[in-house]
Amino acid sequence: MEPIIDSILQTDLYKLSMQQAVLHQYPNATVKYVFKCRNEGVKLGFLANNIRKQVEAMKDVCLADDEWAYLSSLQFLTDDYFSYLDKYRFNPSQVKIENVDGELKIEIEGPWAETILYEVPLLAIVNELYFDATSDFKSIEGEGIRRLKDKINLIRQYPTLIFAEFGTRRRYSRDWQKYILEELHRNCPQLVGTSNVKLAMDFGIKPIGTVAHEWFSCHLALVDRLEIAQKRAMHVWQQEYGTDLGIILSDTFTVDAFLKDFDLVLAREFSGCRHDSGDPIVFGNKIIKHYKKLGIDPKTKSIVFSDGLDIPEAIRIFKEFTGRIGVSFGIGTSLSNDLSVTPLNIVIKVVECNGQDVVKLSDNPGKAIGDKDMIERVKKAYGVK
Repeated sequence: MEPIIDSILQTDLYKLSMQQAVLHQYPNATVKYVFKCRNEGVKLGFLANNIRKQVEAMKDVCLADDEWAYLSSLQFLTDDYFSYLDKYRFNPSQVKIENVDGELKIEIEGPWAETILYEVPLLAIVNELYFDATSDFKSIEGEGIRRLKDKINLIRQYPTLIFAEFGTRRRYSRDWQKYILEELHRNCPQLVGTSNVKLAMDFGIKPIGTVAHEWFSCHLALVDRLEIAQKRAMHVWQQEYGTDLGIILSDTFTVDAFLKDFDLVLAREFSGCRHDSGDPIVFGNKIIKHYKKLGIDPKTKSIVFSDGLDIPEAIRIFKEFTGRIGVSFGIGTSLSNDLSVTPLNIVIKVVECNGQDVVKLSDNPGKAIGDKDMIERVKKAYGVK
């Protein structure tokens, strides 16, 4: 079986930026991640053996010389992190993969700095194996190309709408993601980059990404009081990167809880926010109102919208907020997996840190993940109803 993951850089940039922050700030922290498929009625347990083989093959993946040189050009990464990554190897013993009554069960457990790189490649593996087993690419390739051309023609009508490709975690396949990015790069000047570090290197475009939910979730176990976890997470991130990676995620414990913690100091220092759940128009208006309340001109800040977007939805949001606040988009599944088959809605989320339960709430209750009792404790801590 050909390995699907052939490079450490076959991941999203925020995994590398978070890995460096964990290595510097919490080198002894341990975590546990779990896999979840949100597609109703879809059972993926039959993939377990082949996933296990793919994960086993990852132990041979290491940083190539040209990849090391490329990462050295990213000024926010440090020399000691390069040295760490140069020696880094995936450890398959940290991943448990089972077929439980037809359901796919995946658990990842170990040091946070080591296991953090498993999420994105594992999700890509599950996707590629699933679609290889359940669809015939040759019969749907033409439809995928036609849909991509329609998207390109539509987005070219809005020359100031900027976007990045965010599709690694739920792509149809590695080859298809590379194809769609090549077409976008060739035909859409509005494309500013991709979250996939390897493809950014290969195409000479910008790698895009800062921080994900797990950074905030794990801080629930890294502070004395739950209610200070989010603010501590933001301050530690700022301590690590200054203004280099200034787009902060806003919905781990809901946007209303975020805005209570996003005070004048933080709002000034971070260049903007990323939206990943809930109504985007409601969210955008709340962010604009908050900046104005703090005496900050919203036009000097940005929102990156990234919640399950397609091109028409991005255009709708763009029209609503252009001229009011900086706007850009991270578009994933609707680019990297739109070939007439139903995409998988799969995630891998952290559920424990240092042996303690941690959770994500989200502005979409269906996206909440974690122990039910802990979810209620965090809701109470952050005043979430």
